[in-house]
Amino acid sequence: ATGYSYRRIFGKYLNEDVREVLIEEPYVRDHYQICNVVMLCELAVSSCRNLKYIQLLTVKDEKNNDEQGRAFETLKKNLQEHAIKFVVEYSEHMHDRQVILSNGYVVKIGRGLNYFKPSPTRYQLGAFDHHFRQCRETNVDVFYCPENNKS
Repeated sequence: ATGYSYRRIFGKYLNEDVREVLIEEPYVRDHYQICNVVMLCELAVSSCRNLKYIQLLTVKDEKNNDEQGRAFETLKKNLQEHAIKFVVEYSEHMHDRQVILSNGYVVKIGRGLNYFKPSPTRYQLGAFDHHFRQCRETNVDVFYCPENNKS
């Protein structure tokens, strides 16, 4: 299936009430996985005018620790230019994948942020706009948790 970009999944929950985003995603090791986090951050920054804080909880990549660390440091500096603090915390024992928004919404995706299939070529629709990208089968559950609402 196509048409399931982050904008479609998260868009209606990302608004001016969101001040903080917590991304719990164990698999942010490979280039495309880091790009998925950047894409979600782009959407959050463009949609949430009061956003001040993004936290990523993930597993440290023991093989490519330098590359992972450099990528997160680059993103941190870039988000600072938009007055947004970016914090990465590492956990060895995480499996669940979810995005928790400070307006009370929790988005759980079975495959986490990495539900897109690779683009067959670099020169076709879906190479950059993931609305056109084929998706892997997964479940998406959205919950409203009033106790998470900090707005």
